[in-house]
Amino acid sequence: MSFAKSKNEFSKKDMNFFSEFSSGASQQISSVFPIFLLFTVLILGITLIVWIVCGVKSMKAQDKIDEIRAEMNSPEYQERLSRKDKSQVEVEDLREYHYVVSSLDTKVADKSSSSVNTLVQCKDALPNDAYLTKYHDEDGIVEITGQTLFRESAYNYGKKLDETGLFSFVKDVITIEDPIETGYDKSSLMFANVQYQFTYTCTLKGHFTVTHASFINGTTPTPLTPVYSESKKAGEEYNIEKVNTIVVDGVTYNLDTVKIDGTAVDAADFNIIKSNDCVSGRVASNVNIELMYVSAEEDSNGGES
Repeated sequence: MSFAKSKNEFSKKDMNFFSEFSSGASQQISSVFPIFLLFTVLILGITLIVWIVCGVKSMKAQDKIDEIRAEMNSPEYQERLSRKDKSQVEVEDLREYHYVVSSLDTKVADKSSSSVNTLVQCKDALPNDAYLTKYHDEDGIVEITGQTLFRESAYNYGKKLDETGLFSFVKDVITIEDPIETGYDKSSLMFANVQYQFTYTCTLKGHFTVTHASFINGTTPTPLTPVYSESKKAGEEYNIEKVNTIVVDGVTYNLDTVKIDGTAVDAADFNIIKSNDCVSGRVASNVNIELMYVSAEEDSNGGES
């Protein structure tokens, strides 16, 4: 009897324990649930706000895109594009024209191996009974042809040419002519029936011309600098320094190719030029040097690739 009673009391205690435990757990859950619900509502609210903001921005962006598309499709915009294309074509034509003019300027500089002063001095040295029939100057070689009444005058003219100090070499050819045989009217002669024709071939001192200019390398090279020229004697050395980089209108350009008389130097010579930062050589004829550059930014991009 006492055993049954103690068993019932134990069972009641167990029931009370589980009841108290369940009640405590329920109270804890009931206190946490509002916080969880509030947190969930906040997340949903923030998500909704973000979605609305993104949607509004997307609508504004789409409206801007539609506006830009409408503007691009408008006749006014198409006309501006057409004018831009036309301007680009005109710019390319002007660049090509500029290159052609610069090239012609270079050729003129090549041929301008002596000044008008040379011709004036050759004329002033003429004897009184002589006159010039031809004067030709090319690549430092001056050819003078004329006529005189006396052989001595022709020889004296050669001596005077040598005394001008303009020439390092003078070669003479003097021949006699009968004006009657050559078809001259006898009445046009001043003193005699015969006269002497002389031809002097002279080599100018310092006659060789070294010209150089800088260009942007491309299908149609764009001039960066004017054409510079200087006169050099045969065997004299020329030096064009600081060629690796140049700055024009705030833009830096790097040396890409060197052309001498229209032919690009080989890789070994180009490396020497880059190493010395100088184009040099000895003069044996007229020299035309073209320094071809690319922008430093383009050169850097090309090196990275």
